[in-house]
Amino acid sequence: MKAISIAKALLLATFITAFTAAATAQARPAVTQDRDQAGRNFYTASASCSSLTYSYCSVVFPTPPAGKRLIVTRVSILNLMPTADTITSIDLRYQNGSILAFLAPVFNTGVSSTYNYSVNDAVFAKFDAGEVPQLLTFVTPSTTSMQMVGIISGYMIDIP
Repeated sequence: MKAISIAKALLLATFITAFTAAATAQARPAVTQDRDQAGRNFYTASASCSSLTYSYCSVVFPTPPAGKRLIVTRVSILNLMPTADTITSIDLRYQNGSILAFLAPVFNTGVSSTYNYSVNDAVFAKFDAGEVPQLLTFVTPSTTSMQMVGIISGYMIDIP
């Protein structure tokens, strides 16, 4: 009879140990690293254009590297125009491809020989490796010269 009691006691001790280990493992926080947090992987790039191709000025940005995704959250642009009311549209897109966001220019008083139009818009767009971000300002055909500076900002995340 004592042999059965000892066996039961050992079995009970085994169950208690297993249960306690499982409960302890669930109570401890797992060690993790947030590699995709926006603040850890901040991204910004700027580019400029000073000549028209047909009836638009284009700036392109670096493509994200393999294994990364660029999330664009803000676009800033300054267009210096020789005459007023010559911008027909401004957009963010995949280079020579789909439009991701239409941007609204705001008139700002410029120096004596230019009309300044700026954009400072919040957007939400993604670019994977091989997808080149591009900003385009379309103008009326009579415009012969302009200058554009574009800035995109956001963050990079890892693609598993």
